[in-house]
Amino acid sequence: MTSNKHFFVLQDPPKAESTEEDLNIVTFRNPATGKSCKYLLRNENRDLYELCCFSEPNRSWFINDTVCSNGKIFVPTRVDPLFLVIPYLEKSCTSKAVPLDQFLVDDEFPHTTKLVNVLAAGAQLSMIADEKKAGDIRAYKFNEEKVMDWLKRKCTRLEKALGVERKFARSHNFVKEEKENEVDVKGEMMHYAHGIISDYLSLELSKKLATVIGLPEEKVVNKRKSTVELEANQIKKIKKEESYETTPIKSVDKKVSARSKALAKAASGTKSISSFFKK
Repeated sequence: MTSNKHFFVLQDPPKAESTEEDLNIVTFRNPATGKSCKYLLRNENRDLYELCCFSEPNRSWFINDTVCSNGKIFVPTRVDPLFLVIPYLEKSCTSKAVPLDQFLVDDEFPHTTKLVNVLAAGAQLSMIADEKKAGDIRAYKFNEEKVMDWLKRKCTRLEKALGVERKFARSHNFVKEEKENEVDVKGEMMHYAHGIISDYLSLELSKKLATVIGLPEEKVVNKRKSTVELEANQIKKIKKEESYETTPIKSVDKKVSARSKALAKAASGTKSISSFFKK
């Protein structure tokens, strides 16, 4: 019996080298597109990671004494589980408060129930919803104002982080720009931050967030192109690069010298030497 092997690059590996950690790959609904997306659960399904896959042809890995023919590289990165909860919260908990284990149910994605354990590990649902208690039962109601405030703070923190990285890159690369060519760095970083956060939001929430942080709606619409359109443009670009335009070679009339013309005229009517050896 053969088993598939995969190569993971973990930022925070297990604490003990001898510890065999269970890594569970599950499928959740993508909060932005609604389509299936692979995620990774660690530490007894309490830590959530999204999986980024890098795949190139003709690649293998040597793992100890074996060869892994699957040359893909999986890079798990932490993701806030509240992003995955927002669509379910908005769908089922707008008019009434519903317990966590009741609205985190998806027939197409049965692993959605595992998010209950992830949220119990430390995520604060009260940051995006109104919490109501009745004994041991806790129910939650969608609060758009809280969601927008939470997303705005996410964008602000990310904007600051991007600004620090940009200054660091500029100082080390000794980039010099004239004053008239300088752009509004703060607005530029906020635009980038909004684009990154929007990868986890529906188009409607992305537009509302843009209004809250003061971005023009045109940039948001242009930012959220469909994946099919982007792939089509990429394919056209590749085909264009692979096609080589050839210019037809024009026939060049050779100039015949006067001496050559005289020799050709003198040779007219004469026979070649080989004709004398023919019967």
